[in-house]
Amino acid sequence: MKTLLILIFAFSTALTSSTAIAAGGCGPGWHRGSHGRCVRNYMRPHRPVCPRGYHLSRLGRCRPNY
Repeated sequence: MKTLLILIFAFSTALTSSTAIAAGGCGPGWHRGSHGRCVRNYMRPHRPVCPRGYHLSRLGRCRPNY
């Protein structure tokens, strides 16, 4: 009886397991933007990352955080 319950539990768990949808259904490397559209995680991957305490401005320059 005990093994039957274990088998039923294992089988039901295998049937009901689901995978997580990455970033709201956009897929890996993408996320939902402010208007609900899928956008890339990195808009300009060829540009360097700014050091800590700075952010990338719209013109692509590192600006200090205030």
